[in-house]
Amino acid sequence: SRLAFKPPTGIGLSLDVGVVKGGGYLYIDIDRGEYAGALELTFSEWIALKAIGLISTRMPDGSNGFSLLIIITVEFAGGIQLGFGFTLIGVGGLLGLNRRTDIEPLVASIRTGAIESVMFPQNVIENAPRIISDLRAFFPAEEGTFLIGPMVKIGWGTPTLISLSMGIIIEVPDPTITILGVLKVALPTEEAAVLKLQVNFIGRIEFSNKLAWFYAELYDSRVLFITLEGGLGVLVNWSENSNFVVSAGGFHPDFNAPPLPFPEPPRIAASLLDTQNARIRIEGYFAVTSNSVQFGARAELFFGLSEFKIEGHLSFDALFIFSPFFFSFSLSVRLSVKVFGIGLYTVGFSGKLEGPTPWYIKGKGSISLLFFDIDVPFEHTWGERKNTDLPPIAVLPLLEQELQTTSNWTANLPAGVHTLVSLRQLGDGESDELVLHPVGSLSISQRKVPLGITLEKFGNQKPNDVQELTVGVTAGLNKLSDLNEQFALGHFKDLKEEEKLSKPAFQPMNSGIDLSVDGDQTQTSAATARTMRYERILIDGAFRRRIREAIIAFLKLLVALLNLSRRNAIRQSAISATRQAELNPLDQAISLRPDQYTVVLKADNRPAGAIQTVTFDNQVMAEDYLAREKRNNPAAAASLHVVPAVEANIRA
Repeated sequence: SRLAFKPPTGIGLSLDVGVVKGGGYLYIDIDRGEYAGALELTFSEWIALKAIGLISTRMPDGSNGFSLLIIITVEFAGGIQLGFGFTLIGVGGLLGLNRRTDIEPLVASIRTGAIESVMFPQNVIENAPRIISDLRAFFPAEEGTFLIGPMVKIGWGTPTLISLSMGIIIEVPDPTITILGVLKVALPTEEAAVLKLQVNFIGRIEFSNKLAWFYAELYDSRVLFITLEGGLGVLVNWSENSNFVVSAGGFHPDFNAPPLPFPEPPRIAASLLDTQNARIRIEGYFAVTSNSVQFGARAELFFGLSEFKIEGHLSFDALFIFSPFFFSFSLSVRLSVKVFGIGLYTVGFSGKLEGPTPWYIKGKGSISLLFFDIDVPFEHTWGERKNTDLPPIAVLPLLEQELQTTSNWTANLPAGVHTLVSLRQLGDGESDELVLHPVGSLSISQRKVPLGITLEKFGNQKPNDVQELTVGVTAGLNKLSDLNEQFALGHFKDLKEEEKLSKPAFQPMNSGIDLSVDGDQTQTSAATARTMRYERILIDGAFRRRIREAIIAFLKLLVALLNLSRRNAIRQSAISATRQAELNPLDQAISLRPDQYTVVLKADNRPAGAIQTVTFDNQVMAEDYLAREKRNNPAAAASLHVVPAVEANIRA
């Protein structure tokens, strides 16, 4: 071994020259090919400039490359007055070259408070290593991805009582928008706050996945000595697996939540006491899905020393269905007293109440005294069965109204065909009319009533005129295909409690049809020659000529630049060709078709007779088919069930 000089990996600088105060920090990691720096300067104790930079010359796979991340913020002491009590506290921005947004650590930062490493960080020089480490995790290097994110910090009140720091990060070329923010409330002042609230939040719009969501969580919040906790989540999915979820504090214990891009929100909770000898905690939740409404609460109590303890809890969970009106209410209560670790006295009750018409209750009460235990289970049903349904509704007029709405009709061009003509602007009396290409198709689709399934209800009411609706075609028209839209299953089917919690909120169902004219549409009448005459008048032709020449010159320049970008030496090099091949390893794209369902034997999932060729685009239609089979042939249908088509046993 030999001795050698090891250069420093970081250096810090402090500056105080009266008018300007602050400092800087530089960090070098030669092994990782990474360079980072932070700068914080305050001018005349009014403007605070902060900058953080991160440069990497090595990509995650170990290859040579380049990526850059810069965050620059400017804050104003006292803020700039905007009116109505609002002040502009700061502005800033984020720029990333060959950087992407890693959403998982960003979501985790909402709970840990590390989000402040991005949103107007404080004490940049002191916290530089932690901030740089957070940014490295939030925005890792990725070739060909770019980030741009404006930020703003706004306050209200003098001194500032409420402040909002928010940034919008736009990621290209795959367009994705991420919203980050921190909301702070401090009353009456930040230094002596009786009420302190901090809400960290993140939202994201993923256009390619047809997904939007929002997640927020309380962080380091309290009222006097009472600690506040909790989270809120919103999910809107308009893809083929559509879904809608709003949750404040989580879900019903029996609810099978759909896959969420954020953690399950923690219970909305307040810790009234939290010491070694005394704890009082209250928590609750409220959630809405397309199939259910659910809420609940829990209170916990603990008092005691090492020799004497009192413990107890009270909790309930509720699930509501509106038509026919039904609810399920679960209650649990327990209180125990222990002396020297031995249970002196315990009393408890747990049960479930359902109703009304009839009422049903089931539960168990228990009492324990020293070494004696008494359990009393009970179950009882009472009351007359009454019809709590809302008045029935006529569904057919609703469908007719939807089909008469012009916005539900779409004129389509045939694939690979252009109009080749310019259409005149429609007049005032023609604004509601459609212009259809002679060989085009006409799509009719609505989102009011699903077609082709048995309607057990419509919203909270029962249909009184039809059970199933379909749309047909008359002579002279040709049906090209069925059209599907996303419908909330719970609005049209009577679901059991467990089905409301487990079934997908939305499913694709038949909503209309795509039509064309029957027969050969390419034949036209004989062409007629016409001679067109017109007069051309130019006013200030020189000016128009110069504008036209400028536009043409610009277009030529643009074409030349595009040609150069395709034909330059770098583009034609072997390294560039290899890189393009890595980005596009497959010549053909893979597309997934929507799930299909079929009816098979329960014993071995094999098709049964004529049913072997029956497949359905959604689970609802398959279950309707099975229900009809059970009505027509109950004995044979008892051995059948519905499964995804990929699970059917079709081996010879």
